[in-house]
Amino acid sequence: MIHVGLVGYGSQGRRIAEAVSAQKDMRLSGVCLKEPDLSAHMAAMKGFPIYAIDKRDVQAFEKERIGVRGAISDFLAEVDVIVDAAPAGIGKKNKERFYANHKAIFQAGESFDVADIPVFISKFTCATAKKAKYARIPTPHTVALTRVLEPLDACFSVEEVLCTFVNVGSEPMHASLGPVDTIASEKPNTLQLIKDEIDYVMPKHVILSSFRVPSILLSVASIVLRLKEKAILNDVKAMLNKNARTVLLKGEKGLNSTDSIFEYFRRAVRASGDIYEVCVWNEQIEVTNDKVKLVQAFDPHCVQTPEIIDAIRVLTSEEELEESFKRTNEALKLLRPGTYP
Repeated sequence: MIHVGLVGYGSQGRRIAEAVSAQKDMRLSGVCLKEPDLSAHMAAMKGFPIYAIDKRDVQAFEKERIGVRGAISDFLAEVDVIVDAAPAGIGKKNKERFYANHKAIFQAGESFDVADIPVFISKFTCATAKKAKYARIPTPHTVALTRVLEPLDACFSVEEVLCTFVNVGSEPMHASLGPVDTIASEKPNTLQLIKDEIDYVMPKHVILSSFRVPSILLSVASIVLRLKEKAILNDVKAMLNKNARTVLLKGEKGLNSTDSIFEYFRRAVRASGDIYEVCVWNEQIEVTNDKVKLVQAFDPHCVQTPEIIDAIRVLTSEEELEESFKRTNEALKLLRPGTYP
C-alpha cells in the first residue's frame, strides 16, 4: 500500500484526492492545509484526515470545528510520497521547507527546477523517473496535445505542429478569474511554457496560439500536423481508436459541443463529471497527403490526473509502466479507446 499525502485541496487537490482514493494500492493518509477555509470544510466532510501546515494554526481549524490530526511534521511521518497541489509558486517553497527527506510530485505552476523530472508524461518519462525523487506534472495543454502527438509521431513522423487553444476562462468557484463577455489572448509566457514542455519530451517545430473565453467546462484545441510520411484518413482514425486515454466522439450524434460532452460523461461515464480522456471529434479529422487536422476537447482541470497517479507509482514502486497504466485507467474508469456513442 502506497501512503500518499496531499498538500492543498483546491481545484486540483480535490480531484487528486478522489483519484488516489480510487486506487486499490494507494491510501490517502491525509490532507495538509494552510487555513480552515471552504476547501478545508469540504475535505473534512469527505472524511479525509486533516493536518495544518503550521502548528500555530491548529486552534483556527478547531475554532471552525474542523478536527486536526496535527501539524505538517506529523503529516510527513505518515506518508511515502507527497502530492503538492498548493497554488503556483508555493510548492517550491514547501519543498525547500519540508520535503528534503520525502519524495514529492508538483503541479505545472512550479518552475522546471523544482523536480528531477520537470515534465512527467507517463509514456515518455516513466523509465527515467524510476530513479527520481521529485516529479513535476506539466500543463493540461501539454498532456492533451502529446497524448495524440505521440502515436501519430510513431506512425507517421510529425515534423510540425500548429495548434490553437480555446481555453476555459475560469471554473466553478473561481468565477472572478475568468473573462466576462470577452475573448482574451493568452500571455506569451504561458504559450512558451507549453512549448518548453513539449520540447522536453518530443522536440518538434511547434507554433501555438491561445484564447480564453467565457466558459467553465472544457477547453478545445484545433491542431494541424505536418507529417514526414503520407497518411490516409482511415489509418489515422484506426490509430486513434486504439490510443489509450483518448476517445473519438460523434458530433452527429449530439456530442458537438463542450457542454454536451460534459453532460454525456456526467450521466453515462462518471458522476463527478471529471473527464480524464482527450475527446477528438470524429467528423473533424481531415487528412490531406502529409497534413492532418484534428479538433479535440479536454478537461483542463483533470486531464492530467492519470499522469499524477502514474507518477505516484513510479516514484514509490517497481511496477512497470504498462501495469501501472492499466491499474490507473481501470480505477478511474476511463473509457476504452474507440468511437462513442
